[in-house]
Amino acid sequence: MSDPISRLDQFRADTPGAPMKSAAEVRQRGDQIRRRRRAVVVAGAAALAAIVAGPIIFLSAGVGERALDPAPPPSETPSTITPGPSGSAGPSTITRANLPVAEDLIAPLEASWGETQTYDGEGSDAYNPCLTKTLGESAADATFRRDFAIGPSLNAGVDDYGMMSAVVAEFRSPEAAEDVRADLSATAASCPPLDATPAGSLPVAGGVVSRGDINVVTYVSNAPGANARPEIATAVVVTEDRVLVLTRQRGAKEQVSSEFLQTSLQTSAVNAAHRMVGAEPPAPPDSPASSASGAASSPASSSAPAATLSDAHLVVAESLPGLPMEGESSAAWQQIAPQSTPTLYCQGAWLSSLKAAESVSREFRLENPSEIGKVNVTVLEFATKSAADGAYDMVYGWLDNCPASMHDAKLFRAGTVESVEIDTAPAVDRAAQALAEYAGDCGGEACDSTWYDHQTVAQIGTRLVLVTHAEAGGPCPPTTVCPPEEASDYAEWDSRVAQTVEATVDRVVRDLP
Repeated sequence: MSDPISRLDQFRADTPGAPMKSAAEVRQRGDQIRRRRRAVVVAGAAALAAIVAGPIIFLSAGVGERALDPAPPPSETPSTITPGPSGSAGPSTITRANLPVAEDLIAPLEASWGETQTYDGEGSDAYNPCLTKTLGESAADATFRRDFAIGPSLNAGVDDYGMMSAVVAEFRSPEAAEDVRADLSATAASCPPLDATPAGSLPVAGGVVSRGDINVVTYVSNAPGANARPEIATAVVVTEDRVLVLTRQRGAKEQVSSEFLQTSLQTSAVNAAHRMVGAEPPAPPDSPASSASGAASSPASSSAPAATLSDAHLVVAESLPGLPMEGESSAAWQQIAPQSTPTLYCQGAWLSSLKAAESVSREFRLENPSEIGKVNVTVLEFATKSAADGAYDMVYGWLDNCPASMHDAKLFRAGTVESVEIDTAPAVDRAAQALAEYAGDCGGEACDSTWYDHQTVAQIGTRLVLVTHAEAGGPCPPTTVCPPEEASDYAEWDSRVAQTVEATVDRVVRDLP
């Protein structure tokens, strides 16, 4: 029997002008489909094998070796794809079933995402204001889209979390898909249609993901009476010859929450990428299925190393100096739940942009009865000393220029950055501090409430410490004399700030030699 592909070549040659692909292109398309199916099947089989005989697999492989798909037996004959009536390589294999569902997307608080509409194609409206070209215009073979919104279980703040859109597309080759991904990612980061400010970026990796990242920008809204700075977060992920674009838009009242980004968009993008190639998204780390699989497939000797940082590295409220109040005892600090606020007022971007290997944070407030003080702390651990050096220099630049791009442009004045001494052991490599003064939220044009915000960055080897100690004042700083006339008038205030910084760093270095 003659080869069907040979007959296709002959038919193509006898039909000039017909929009038909060559035999080589048809074979390539068939190979792509078989590779994807084989990858999903092998992944499922590997997971089952790991559950049944995880220790055996581990002991069978040499240290540092990588398990490879076995070569097909000599008798296996590659299949071919019969061309459709139009003479193309056959219909695209991507369908609506390759779109994420609401359960794949991580929602904030007690809320949940709900599906609002699904399209064959990319829809008639723009799902991402930053992108200048659709996936169809980028020569996708097929596209599908699904939109989501926060469900009714969230009672307030819906605008803070906005809406989500997922678009999946299939291209003629993995190389073409990667080219599109790189182009879309660069466009999302710069957002040329809007006068946008980059707010940060994060990688997307894990499971079936070949490559991906998240870029976030914010911009000033032209809507009348708008009191929010809208935010656009775009995840672009490629897996083989398929591309996922996951877009979240929201009206962030102040700034981006890196914690929300890391725990929602990264996980959501990985889940959606699995769905895009027909695989089940991975189980959450704390789910029974994940625990059972991990116990069966990961012997104790192959477990991941323990994290370097933990809550034990964070200062506690009892270690922070109280604020003396006239006619009564000092106001005491209270730890609060994490807020969607940056650690430093002069922070120019998300701390995720520093690319630390690990980070932990904690926040405190003074209230008597209104808010009169705040302390924010973040500790970051870097993979190398040079990475920590570069991160320190970047934070120093924020303090020196005070872009305050993650706030509502309420900056009154930023003082100069000065080196500071921190009395802890082991010794701090270097540390700097700057004072920012900005308006308080007491309302009315006659309001003279002002925040006096000391911001500190310290480096100890591969570890960075960021500390905010801010107290409300107005019209004078929170000193014993108003207005302060001599350096000694600032002594008590300066002492409180120094105590906060030293107590914070003391917790950070306690496990260091």
